[in-house]
Amino acid sequence: MSFQRWKEDLIELGRLGRKTPARIESYDQLAPEKGLFRLEGTEEIRKSKEYVMARMREAGLKVRIDKIGNIFARKEGSKTNRGAVMSGSHLDSVLNGGMFDGPLGVISALEAVRIMNDEAFENERPIEVVIFTGEEGSAFKKALLGSLILVGKMPVEEAWKLENNEGLTLKAALDRLGLRGDFEMDLRDVEYFIETHVEQGPVLNQEKTPIGIVENITGLTWVSAILEGEENHAGTTPMFGRKDALVAAANVVLFVNRRAQEMVREFGGSTVATVGRMSVLPGAPNIVPGRVEMGIDIRDGIEEHMSNLMEEITGRMKDLEAECGVKTSITVPFYHLPHPCSKVVVDTIEKAVQEMGIQARRMNSGAGHDAQNIAEKVKTGMIFVPSVKGISHSPMEWTNWEDVERGIKVLTRALKDLAKLRI
Repeated sequence: MSFQRWKEDLIELGRLGRKTPARIESYDQLAPEKGLFRLEGTEEIRKSKEYVMARMREAGLKVRIDKIGNIFARKEGSKTNRGAVMSGSHLDSVLNGGMFDGPLGVISALEAVRIMNDEAFENERPIEVVIFTGEEGSAFKKALLGSLILVGKMPVEEAWKLENNEGLTLKAALDRLGLRGDFEMDLRDVEYFIETHVEQGPVLNQEKTPIGIVENITGLTWVSAILEGEENHAGTTPMFGRKDALVAAANVVLFVNRRAQEMVREFGGSTVATVGRMSVLPGAPNIVPGRVEMGIDIRDGIEEHMSNLMEEITGRMKDLEAECGVKTSITVPFYHLPHPCSKVVVDTIEKAVQEMGIQARRMNSGAGHDAQNIAEKVKTGMIFVPSVKGISHSPMEWTNWEDVERGIKVLTRALKDLAKLRI
């Protein structure tokens, strides 16, 4: 394995993803002000994707771009052009994000193919390396966007109309950056998919376990809520006569946190719920808030628990209309079901770690990934590598190089097995 090759790719992608480019090669170089802002529609994403596509072509892969900007790089099979094995992830980041979430999966898949080339390995099935568009939803407010279109859960024409904060449509952004193609991937021609990813949690790091084999991917939904009260003078409006939208919103925040904790105790599951966005208007200390816009993130490995919690939060908001004198409205931007991984792929990954003598554990994914969409059409699995201190979606996100290397080795072995027609 060429350690320097894939390491340099990840370091360079980290540099390209920052508004103020900086090479980060070790954990002690991380800093809160050195985060990535690689959003879809930006120059940072264009430079990053062009860099990876150049590396793909150097590896002899045929690169194609589809109508939503998903990028596919193909290594043809020696015995069939059907039943491909696909692997990859995304390159876009959250606001002020880290350098491993997404790129690690893309570069791991690319490096696996390069290793096969180095070894003159004959893959009987085709192998596709994929870069999904807009996984994070940071720019165009729709998470897992590229895979959502790929599995047919959203028309591409509808996705093209999505706008970022500058009012630029996705279609216009892709056209401006030269990242909208006309290729159409047919998932009926794909047999297996593996996504390698940082865990984004503390379990592997705390246990000093180098590999996680994902069995289930969490469900994920967002609730966007608006609470409207009445703006008024903070000094002259009696406490009993107020319609304070922020007081109502505070009740929602406390309810979300308390109810999620209660559900974990009641069901012993993986329920998590977070109020991560709140905008208070007009936002002056001497005015009773008249309007609050808030975003709630709900996740669970069991769909019933996720939907029940969403309904309970909605019900609590309706109760607050009478209690606080406010009006509430709710929209659900997306709703991704939890999804189990394929037993065939999970077993193949476990076989790879056993043959290589690498310690691993089976586990669930608490984060949403493109893999959960792909799993609806294709036999899918995921490989996790440790996140230092469990930190992710942060400039302080880090995965040790030796853990990246182990993840690439396991992915390569698993892809080789799946690329044989006997599987």
